[in-house]
Amino acid sequence: MTDYYNQGLSWNRKARFYKKRKKMRILFLLISLIVFAGFFISSIVYMLARAFGQLSMNPQSAAWKRMLEKLRARVNQKSSQILVPWDGEMLALLSTKRIKEKKPGFLDLYSEGVYTTIYQEPVMAFAGIKSGKTAILVARTTDREFIFRQKEKETEIWLNEQPFGLLVNGTLLAPGKGSKMLAQMELDASEANFPVLMGDKTAAAIGNPALTSGPNPRALTLLRAVSPEEENALLALAILKLTSL
Repeated sequence: MTDYYNQGLSWNRKARFYKKRKKMRILFLLISLIVFAGFFISSIVYMLARAFGQLSMNPQSAAWKRMLEKLRARVNQKSSQILVPWDGEMLALLSTKRIKEKKPGFLDLYSEGVYTTIYQEPVMAFAGIKSGKTAILVARTTDREFIFRQKEKETEIWLNEQPFGLLVNGTLLAPGKGSKMLAQMELDASEANFPVLMGDKTAAAIGNPALTSGPNPRALTLLRAVSPEEENALLALAILKLTSL
């Protein structure tokens, strides 16, 4: 009787052992699948980021044009029939507040949104994509479109599909030979505003988004009347600071 009992205990131990080993095999298989899936997804993201970096370096490529069309389509979807007409007062009324905002995710790298005035009127839509130190952004009001291409510390700017300027370390230069300085922005992350020098005087101060406060703060403060070219330069700089490009 004792032998029979001991034999039963032995079989129970073996059954528990094999059952436990089976569970371990299943667990190991699940972990392996998770690791493989993570590696596969990471590889896809890496290849997309690498491809994006290559296409952004060549504005003449078909891939660049396709990327712009995707960004424009996203801007149109955000802004269609909602933007308030841009006039001479809008630059001073532009706020840092975003609506219809979408932040980049793990698989969808696009960021989107609409900026409003201090009176909560939608006036400017944007869409962009960023990978490392490379980024492309499209921003549009009712009367103009900006395209930004950032690579390392330089940002090329187009206005209505025409070259407008090159931003390097806070200095905005006009395109072409001679490189006329359009604006000089003082970059001090510890300050609440970034003064912008135009000509021999400070023309405006762009708010630091990281330090702004209040329910609907202004994006910039004008310190004097500006010309249409100066307005374009200030708006381009404000967009870059607002979107953290």
